[in-house]
Amino acid sequence: MGKIALFCLLFLLSYANVFDSKCLPCHQRKKANLKVIFFNYLLYHSSERRVKKAMKAFLLHPDPKKSLFVKNGSIYRHHIDPQILDQALKTYWERYKVIGKIK
Repeated sequence: MGKIALFCLLFLLSYANVFDSKCLPCHQRKKANLKVIFFNYLLYHSSERRVKKAMKAFLLHPDPKKSLFVKNGSIYRHHIDPQILDQALKTYWERYKVIGKIK
């Protein structure tokens, strides 16, 4: 019983840290500023639900016509599971959101 609980805990922790372990290092190597990307998506889509929906759609099926950041026509194709992507987008939103932080 203890092994099952430990396994479940490790599984949940791995999902929670997917943004820091997968997204951040790659974006830092590519010099892609995640804060700038976040605020441009927020300006264009204006709500949490629409931002996450647009980002998920683009990351799962990249199309240069739908990108807010096409540089010289090249788009990186992400290979990520949709459920893992949902967790990463949740972490991304919590980290960069401005709602509740403005005083």
